[in-house]
Amino acid sequence: MQLGAEMKKQSKIETEDTKIESEDVDRSEPKSEIELQQELLMDELFEKWDSQEGIPGDFSFEIPIDSLESCVGYSSLFRQMQQAFVRRVAFHKTEAGGSLSGEEARKMAFHGCNDKEKAKEEFRQLMSLPLESLNFVDLMELQQYAPRVAEWFWERAKREGRKEFESGHLAANITFPVGYMRQVWNIARYMGVRESFIDEWNPGGGIEMALIDMLAQTYFQWQYWLEETVKRSITEERREHPEYSRWKDQRAQTNDLTKEWDSQWLRPFVTEQQALEHSTQMADRWNRTFMRTLRQLRDLRRYSPVTINNANQVNIAAEGGKQVNIGEASDIATAA
Repeated sequence: MQLGAEMKKQSKIETEDTKIESEDVDRSEPKSEIELQQELLMDELFEKWDSQEGIPGDFSFEIPIDSLESCVGYSSLFRQMQQAFVRRVAFHKTEAGGSLSGEEARKMAFHGCNDKEKAKEEFRQLMSLPLESLNFVDLMELQQYAPRVAEWFWERAKREGRKEFESGHLAANITFPVGYMRQVWNIARYMGVRESFIDEWNPGGGIEMALIDMLAQTYFQWQYWLEETVKRSITEERREHPEYSRWKDQRAQTNDLTKEWDSQWLRPFVTEQQALEHSTQMADRWNRTFMRTLRQLRDLRRYSPVTINNANQVNIAAEGGKQVNIGEASDIATAA
């Protein structure tokens, strides 16, 4: 009798648990149509990348034919992930990482995907996160099951990095590195100066674009230190708080009486004249940097090969030689 009562009680508990689980499932909100469409697009992109073999765009290097680079490539995701994987395993083997053994540290650092659905879920999660928050370790699970998809993801990340450089936002974020400095007006002013330089110079490649960014960055640095020079020369300096001045006086008196801080030193403060001279020197330094960058850009154009686009007639004359007129065949026939 007691055993039967216990079995009925257990069955009742299991029934109630099942009922609670079903209620939890019923209370879960269904996915919206937009979320379903996004998942469908991600799955289609996953299938597309998984069906295509990615070829990394490597540079030309002379390397042994039996080396790892000849099989993988310098720009391959596998090469980058290997370094991140070694660092993560080394961390888990330290005391801060748990003092794990080599095998345990490897398992902790690398969890492979078990099925395709899990790989798709990992892929959708990676696609929903900003690129600056991703690490190479985050791609290891995707690389384990779908290496082609991981490679294509890496190629797409590199293209996004190139777009950020060519658009100017990379240099703008470096010019204003702190969050509160990245205001709309600061970024707009930088982009306006940069686009003005681009319109005048019309850069023809990545090197010239990088020099344009250097011009814009040094221009803003020069503007900042020039403003500091004006402030320090014609405006009043900020006064110390009375409590801070009183604390410094008390500390000085304590040092004179006890001599317990004889081995310590106080932070030196610059005078008004030194502060003005410093800002003037910094403004001059950035001005010279700007002019040096401008000369480098000019020299790059001066010593580069001459390129002629959409020219109907070109006059060429060597030193001490005869001038030769070169034009299209139709123009020569018409002239004849």
